[in-house]
Amino acid sequence: VQAGTSHQYAYSLYYMASVPKEGATVFAPLTEVIEGLSPEKYAEWDRLWMASDRRAGPVHPLIYTHPRSKKKVLCFHLGMTSDFIYDYGNPGERLATPQEFTRILNEIHHEFVKDNGKIQYKHNWEEGDFIISDNCAVAHEASPETQAPPSQVGLRVLHRTTVHNPIPPAKT
Repeated sequence: VQAGTSHQYAYSLYYMASVPKEGATVFAPLTEVIEGLSPEKYAEWDRLWMASDRRAGPVHPLIYTHPRSKKKVLCFHLGMTSDFIYDYGNPGERLATPQEFTRILNEIHHEFVKDNGKIQYKHNWEEGDFIISDNCAVAHEASPETQAPPSQVGLRVLHRTTVHNPIPPAKT
C-alpha cells in the first residue's frame, strides 16, 4: 500500500547493486495465505479492514479481489498497519480492541511462517540480481539480518522502483 494513498503499488522492481554477507528478502504469495485459512478464520478476516499508517492513512479491506487475476488476496502492510476495523462502513462497524489487534497480527504472522515457512521463497541476493514483484499478489519482507550494521555484514545497496496501481483495493 502506498503511504498516505488509497492505492497500492502494482509492481516493485528490485536491483541489487551491492550484496551484504547476509540479508535475504522473503517473498510469500498472498492468495495461498487466504486459501490456507480455515472457514472460520476466513469469515472473520473477510469482515476486517486495515487502517494504514499511523498518520490517519487510508482504510483497505484485509481480503480483497486482485485487480487482474480476480483471486482473493490479503491486503496487509507489515510496518504501517495501525488498526483493524470490523465491518467497516456498516452499522456494526467497530475498531478491534488492542487485544484483538495483537491477536490478528499474530495470526497473520502465523499464516506466513506455519509449516516452517512452506509458502515462502527466500531470495539470497547476488550482485546484479533483478526481481519484478506483483505487489498485489506477493508480500515481501527483508530478513532481520538486513538491519545489522554494515561493519558486520557489509554494505547492502538495493535499488527499488515502484509502479503505481490506479485500482485501489476493494471488496467485490
